[in-house]
Amino acid sequence: MGKKIVVLIIGMLSLFLFKATDLYAQSQVVPCQLTNADQDLLRLFPERTNYRTEFIRTDEVGDKRGIGGEALYRELEKRLGDKWDPIWETKDIPYVFYEVLKGPDKIGWSFGANQGWPGADNSQLMFAFDLDERTREFYYQKLPSPEKDKLQTPQFYSQFVGLTLEHFYVNEQMKNLAVKDEDILALDMVGRIKDPTQKEHEGFLKTLRGIKKVLIYLDDFKLGNKIKKDEVFANVKYVVTNKGKIPLIEGDALSQIKKSFPDASTYVVDLVSLKINSPVIEKRLGDKLDNKTEPADLVYPIYVVYKTNTYKPPFTRGIILGYVLPMAIDTEQGRFVADIAIGAQDKEKGKVMSVEINKTAFNQFNGLSLVHFYTKDVLTKNKIVNEKIDKIAPITNINVDGKDITPATRRTVKKALVIVDEYYFHNFFNKEEITKKMEDYLKNPKK
Repeated sequence: MGKKIVVLIIGMLSLFLFKATDLYAQSQVVPCQLTNADQDLLRLFPERTNYRTEFIRTDEVGDKRGIGGEALYRELEKRLGDKWDPIWETKDIPYVFYEVLKGPDKIGWSFGANQGWPGADNSQLMFAFDLDERTREFYYQKLPSPEKDKLQTPQFYSQFVGLTLEHFYVNEQMKNLAVKDEDILALDMVGRIKDPTQKEHEGFLKTLRGIKKVLIYLDDFKLGNKIKKDEVFANVKYVVTNKGKIPLIEGDALSQIKKSFPDASTYVVDLVSLKINSPVIEKRLGDKLDNKTEPADLVYPIYVVYKTNTYKPPFTRGIILGYVLPMAIDTEQGRFVADIAIGAQDKEKGKVMSVEINKTAFNQFNGLSLVHFYTKDVLTKNKIVNEKIDKIAPITNINVDGKDITPATRRTVKKALVIVDEYYFHNFFNKEEITKKMEDYLKNPKK
């Protein structure tokens, strides 16, 4: 009986290996896979309960879409902005995606790729991504560099936390436009990454290229080309040509961020335009966007704040703490600049952490979320006013430089909450649901 079981197991293993080998029979390159998927995925996602493995090839995806493998291969090459390597990046190489589950729910991906290394065979770049394709963790699974002790460190790995494909497109466009302005260059998240090596700068550059490649495949194969290169390029060009219209965090951004998020270790800056979603934003805001001060193509730099945790050296994981939005408050008395911090974790999700206007803090907004603003909208619409209701979003006395800008500030904070909820929480604070619950309560308060 024991011999039969052994034979059966060997047979099943052989069948699996045959099928896996058949997937990349045309290519001479062995696909980049986790060394020990069970253990590695549990380390990358401690909350995971299961995972699925999928082999995906560029040529097969192109054929399934009806555009052909060669056409997709060249389109992805165009997004990369560089020629494919004829050895490590042929169109028939299978890429191994690990879809990570917690119970029945998908919570992220792990995915990596081979990247040629100067003077050697190849490196292997491995990642953990959240569902918004943000880099949760990056590390070298294989590194032939003689300076690996400088690259395989928490300090180096932490520089990649939070990066998305957008940041690599921003970096590419900054180079295209030959940007010299230091304030604008501070928005280039890839450009700020430091090379710790002395003689491996070419390998460092290949690492950046390989990471961009991985993000392109993730974005295309799993998210349907969600991050459009031309849109990112347009946002960067707008920022470069309209610097005076766009508030930024002045000075040392991390020091400013730590006022709201003391545990912050790092941040990335997203460039968000409301151009496509402006009708949705207006509906949720309950007000029209001003064409002069809030044009459709206006770009909002949003600082995504992370706490990094070196849980098992050198592996470093990133946890999003929240968001900081520098926003202009346009009033009849002039323009003011507010830094609005919004939480992302647990009970702080979607709540205002702090509001600072022209370097002065206003605590009246702390703890408020869209629930309070939407509730206030319903009460105002129904002309219900009493002492208890006044305690819901009680925002008064916003005086800056002797000027009362309370209504404009209230609208700006609400707008910041709407933007974060729409772009990062995916309508977690649903206006229709909150409004209906409040209206039902007003009809039958006892119930």
